[in-house]
Amino acid sequence: MARALYTAESGMPQAEKKPTITVLYDAQEKSVRKEEIAEGKKVPELVSTQIEKVLTKRGYTVKVLAAEAPIKRLVRQLEDDNSDLIFNICESLGGAPDEERRIAAVLELLEKRFTGSGSLALTLATDKSLAKKLFDFHKVRSPDFVIIAPGRVEGNPSLTMFPMIVKPTAMDASIGIDAKSVVHSVEELMERVQYIHNEFHNPALVEQYIEGREIYVSMIGNPPQVLPPIEWDLSKLPPDLPRIAGTEAKWDHDFKEAREFVPRDLTQNEEVMKRIQDVAINAWNALLIRDYARIDMRLSDDGAPYVIEVNPNPWLDSRAEFAMAARKATPEMSHGDMIERIVELAMAHPIRERSAI
Repeated sequence: MARALYTAESGMPQAEKKPTITVLYDAQEKSVRKEEIAEGKKVPELVSTQIEKVLTKRGYTVKVLAAEAPIKRLVRQLEDDNSDLIFNICESLGGAPDEERRIAAVLELLEKRFTGSGSLALTLATDKSLAKKLFDFHKVRSPDFVIIAPGRVEGNPSLTMFPMIVKPTAMDASIGIDAKSVVHSVEELMERVQYIHNEFHNPALVEQYIEGREIYVSMIGNPPQVLPPIEWDLSKLPPDLPRIAGTEAKWDHDFKEAREFVPRDLTQNEEVMKRIQDVAINAWNALLIRDYARIDMRLSDDGAPYVIEVNPNPWLDSRAEFAMAARKATPEMSHGDMIERIVELAMAHPIRERSAI
């Protein structure tokens, strides 16, 4: 199918012909899944497979491409691909979590049309120190912070009230956030900062700890539609764990008591919902997000939403928070509707969009 059939204005192809699609994911995911199955674990279907099935059922010609390290090998793989669209869910390469922005940059340099945010937005969002500075500039409510690197401190010098939470500046999926991340004294703070420096070779992001509710706000569209918020109820975590979405809560199968749901008391409160939506849209704009994202927030006891993290290209599993929010939207979006909507949004991108930034 000729690429000339598509235009940035119309987005979708002429004569109702659908674009050919390559779903790009990290080959390491398949290896990890095989190992877990061999250990007798129940593991979900790969998201790449879910997307392939959904789009094939809807009449698209779809193939799946397992991205292989090193980056030069991936370049060769992509040069040989002639699909109209890359559905990019490749958040790592060879299991390395810091390659997501470089993968998007390769797609841009090869002039591939692809789903989700570009390399600049991914760089801004995944480097928490850059994101925090942009939130400050754009007046996006976020916890007060300092960044501590060896020999250098940046941020708000008035951040002196404990508790605080300490994180690596450039890790994803709650890596580096665990039961010891919330600190209550100078001694605990310095010990945790040293741990971040030694273990992750990252500056440490030290934030005011916001006591409150864990809220995930999914967004889709250009401009974005804010979907109903999903709350992660952390009240049933073991009493010795802080109420945070750390590695224990997210990945330890012994701690699956936390449940996710649409909080009716929030969705029925117009004032609070407007605050949440305004903060989410401001964060989206500050980091130059496109197509879809999930904004992680803390809602304080007085109803003030604080942006904790922005996740461009969040997990698209049919059971994940993004799909859950889509199903609760008005009008409702099934998992298939959501995936196809992302395709439509990506087909409207000018291929050389990066040159306009």
